[in-house]
Amino acid sequence: MQKCKLTKMLASLLFLTAWCDGVAAEADRPLILTDSYVGREADAPWRQAAAERIEKYRKGDITVVVADERGRALPGADVSVRMTRHAFWFGSRADVRLINSDEADARKYREHFTTLFNYATVNTVYYFQWSTPERARETLRATLQAIPWLRKHRYPMRGHTLVWWFRDEMIRKSPQEVYDRVVQHIYQTAGNPLLAEAFAEWDVQNEPYGNSEIFTKLGREKLPDFFRLVHKLDPDARLFLNEASLISQMHKEDWRKRLDFIYDLVKGLQDKDVPIHGLGFQSHHIQTLAPIPAVIETLDRFARLGLDMQITEYDIKLRPVPGARDWQRRWRGPVATTPELEKLEGQYLRDFLTAVFSQPRVTAFIMWGFWDGRHWLHNGPIFRKDWSLKPSGQAYKDLVLDKWWTNEQGQTDDMGTFRSRCFLGEHEVAVEFDGHRKTVQTTIPRDGRTIKVTLSSNQQQ
Repeated sequence: MQKCKLTKMLASLLFLTAWCDGVAAEADRPLILTDSYVGREADAPWRQAAAERIEKYRKGDITVVVADERGRALPGADVSVRMTRHAFWFGSRADVRLINSDEADARKYREHFTTLFNYATVNTVYYFQWSTPERARETLRATLQAIPWLRKHRYPMRGHTLVWWFRDEMIRKSPQEVYDRVVQHIYQTAGNPLLAEAFAEWDVQNEPYGNSEIFTKLGREKLPDFFRLVHKLDPDARLFLNEASLISQMHKEDWRKRLDFIYDLVKGLQDKDVPIHGLGFQSHHIQTLAPIPAVIETLDRFARLGLDMQITEYDIKLRPVPGARDWQRRWRGPVATTPELEKLEGQYLRDFLTAVFSQPRVTAFIMWGFWDGRHWLHNGPIFRKDWSLKPSGQAYKDLVLDKWWTNEQGQTDDMGTFRSRCFLGEHEVAVEFDGHRKTVQTTIPRDGRTIKVTLSSNQQQ
């Protein structure tokens, strides 16, 4: 019994170490005291260009034509257009344990999730959680238990991640044994019809540049096999390669080499007609803030590949501690922050999110969790453990639920027409005239939408 408990404790410790998707591998990197970032200025040139791209690519025109039963225009009708759901995906990693739990914090977690997000990453399909039959059964059970709640709230789901961290079991095995075990795991997960039916997207390969023993051991030549197998098992899913530090620049010493490596790797997959549909940009900002113009430049470069791009693991943590040696303790432990640094985190999220939202090939912004009570990085998400909202959380809400949220109203003109420009997504259009009211649900695409509404009229015939 004691040996079993010790094994479980060791497994939990290894799981927590892996949770950060490889950020801990930077144990020897000196920390930098961050007090600002390039592009923070109110008049920074990138801001106007980003605003113009958002206006062009994230909005569509709506025309509401109001008439009575005889087809006569009704000028002066009151019209409101209210957004109900974004077309762009604003998401978070979904913790299946909190989704399945009935504890008070879990209920609050679900409440905030439904208010803030319209997309969910379910990170229960990477190998560590399936390493033994017992763990595989428990992981699958918890995932399948959470999926109905996510479906009920209409969340598209992403399975993270199929090919990544096999270190302990694979380190002594031959390349063929590693290859066979990866294939087996893909069949366990993407090959499970219950998971394949639920997940619209899969992260097939994670962190090939510097934190995937599988990729290192097997090389580029086996990667197409994994994408093709997932596509065979789940042909309707969109398949992604996910990499760290492409835009957060945490690995400054080899950042451009990393960019070139991933660009060439993805281009090589495309040249071989491998079914790859998107590229995920992890965005862990730990004691370093990438220049906003560089973020835009990097996204523009990868946009030339023609793939969907997603910000997949956003969080941010700045600390008043330069050059810490005990990296693990400091990024996981409750290290103090300051109001000034929290304010800076909020400003950076505002600008970073604006920059990525302005790139038309970016389809999602996904946080790597949002509550400090269940997060791999202490003080990294937008809610503190007591559920108080940090400045970064307020910045997120100000953009996503206010500035980028359609809330238009006015009256029809002499031709019975109301026009507006709205953010892409689902909307409710309400029209009222002479005490008669009609509500219409519609979706506004980039090329616009015209809606004809017929109302009864008290006008004399």
